Amino acid sequence: MDKKYIAAIVLPFIVVAVYAFIFKINILHVLSEDPRFFLLFLLTYIVQNFIISIKDSLLTKLRVDVTLKARLLGNSIGLLIPGWAGQELVRSLVYNKHGLNLRQSFSFSILVGSIDVLAICFGYILFLPLYFNPLELIFILVVISNIAGWAAALSYFYLQHNKVNKVEQFIFKIIKMERIVADYIEFKQYLKQGTTKDFTFYILIGALSFTCYGGYFYYITHNILLSIFIAFLYQVSTLIPIPSAAIVGELALSIFLNPSYVFLTRLNYIVANIIGFVFFKDMSFEELKKWSKEILKR
Repeated sequence: MDKKYIAAIVLPFIVVAVYAFIFKINILHVLSEDPRFFLLFLLTYIVQNFIISIKDSLLTKLRVDVTLKARLLGNSIGLLIPGWAGQELVRSLVYNKHGLNLRQSFSFSILVGSIDVLAICFGYILFLPLYFNPLELIFILVVISNIAGWAAALSYFYLQHNKVNKVEQFIFKIIKMERIVADYIEFKQYLKQGTTKDFTFYILIGALSFTCYGGYFYYITHNILLSIFIAFLYQVSTLIPIPSAAIVGELALSIFLNPSYVFLTRLNYIVANIIGFVFFKDMSFEELKKWSKEILKR
């Protein structure tokens, strides 16, 4: 395995261990105190991913079990590749194996990812007035930049879906890839196809799914609104391009939870996300390899 992937796997555990050392957390005591913490987190993790996979299924027209596998596997790869980029590529390869061509798979995967991000951001903003803290400024900036960035990108592709403008033509000419223009237009058309009147409905489903994590945090805080807000705050931290949101994840949780619960939650998150690796064989690399060879020939 490439050293950078090994480092990405180890990094979250190192950060969690350092956090435990700094705050003098008795790791064995915390892990053995109440096993229900992990079981509850795992339950909310599965329920959240199942609900959001329904949204993925409605958008892609694939079966829910397929989109759930793509979702869980994408989460696992997200531990290795910073941010959401790895998740989107993985989901597209799973979609590709189950009937969608690569352009359609990748465009739908990007749409799925953009809806997730917007659902997280809007959910966070909704509860922010109740629980604003100056330490959240970095996360507020992340939310604003993501909303602005995705709104601009999706609007651009929606309006330019059936053509290649002069700027795009210039870029393709510079990188000497004029022959993939047809593939690029097809990709944009699929993006527009997914950006329908149901887009807002998909965001609501996404927000509902992330709310499920509030059940886990309620077990800690006994305050339902605060629990839901922490759930969204934590998801915002995962938007920062660091493997498994190392460091920023701890920072986000530390604003409202004591160190032992931060340690436990972060460990639960990492372990739960590893589960998706069992679906590694559900990815198809054939069309990607074929398309890559065509690109290299050009």
